[in-house]
Amino acid sequence: MNDRVLYSITEGRELMGKMSRNMIYGLLRSGELPSVVIGGRRFISAEAISAFVKRLTTTRSPAIQASRTMPRQPSLGLLPPPPSRVRRPVGKG
Repeated sequence: MNDRVLYSITEGRELMGKMSRNMIYGLLRSGELPSVVIGGRRFISAEAISAFVKRLTTTRSPAIQASRTMPRQPSLGLLPPPPSRVRRPVGKG
């Protein structure tokens, strides 16, 4: 990053690996990524971007972490077919 203190949401997305608009707004809504509001505009500080990246930096493979944190569900095997519906002929009554 350069000497700027604040970045627009679009610029922040670019700096953080071109993440999706929905993802960045979700992070802002949850408070995981702090922002600065000036007037009607929202900005992301260079400090917040650095802290966010530092907090998520890892040396482990994401695939290995995901497989270790996901709960294992027991195998259910084959399920029986659903019960058949008996059709009754429409008769004149």
